[in-house]
Amino acid sequence: MGIYNRADGKVVNDLPTYIKFFPFIMRKRMDASIYFSQKIDLTETMKYSEENDIKIFHIFIAALLKLGIEKPAFNRFVVGKRVYQRNELVIGFMAKSKLDEKADEISVKVYFDEKDNIYDVKRKVQEKVDVVKNGDSFNADKTIDTLTKLPKFITSFIFFIIRRMDHFGLLSKNFIDDNPLFVSAYVTNVGSIGIDAPFHHMYEWGTTSLFAALGMIQKDYIIDDKGNAKITDVVNINFTIDERIVDGIYMAKALDDFKKYMENPSLLE
Repeated sequence: MGIYNRADGKVVNDLPTYIKFFPFIMRKRMDASIYFSQKIDLTETMKYSEENDIKIFHIFIAALLKLGIEKPAFNRFVVGKRVYQRNELVIGFMAKSKLDEKADEISVKVYFDEKDNIYDVKRKVQEKVDVVKNGDSFNADKTIDTLTKLPKFITSFIFFIIRRMDHFGLLSKNFIDDNPLFVSAYVTNVGSIGIDAPFHHMYEWGTTSLFAALGMIQKDYIIDDKGNAKITDVVNINFTIDERIVDGIYMAKALDDFKKYMENPSLLE
């Protein structure tokens, strides 16, 4: 660990020259952010959801997990002008103990294995959500609470030291495991509060290279494979991706595959 390989990833050396050069001309994630929107036909997805008692959110995460397995470049990140392959598949999101604007938001991280299917995803996600609904919290939230009570100059100095350690790959695995933005992808299910998907901003903190927002289910026109228009249930999903980890063709093919899994969730079993 340190300088090159880190507790959460290994340096990727066999990259095209232009990918290696990207971190020097796009120094921050916001500089490299690229936006992509998908409209998902939920005709088969809704049937599958009802028949198998699996929420659209579980299918959404399972499809992202499949994306990270089949297209490993989507599980990469850039720190210190180096591209790393992440060691684990992990998804982060915010959860509330109840749908109330006054309820606290709790940061959740869920770790997955390559062998996990959609039922494993449902179980692992629900286990974390149940912790939040029971009024418990995780270490990251306790740490944040402590830091916000310190004088600002002390908190700023602590973050300066942490950022320098991160730059050189010196953060411990325990520290990384406790931080919600050190994840393969960060997701938000704004459809649960009745609004459509936004394009989420990138964070310079952490190592997240992909943000995905799931909107509300609504009726809309879809053109089927035969060119016919139909009205059906759809959901909009918006992605914000760090362009420094993938090229355009790779990204387009991967997100087409993601759409296929969202619309045919039986493939995630």
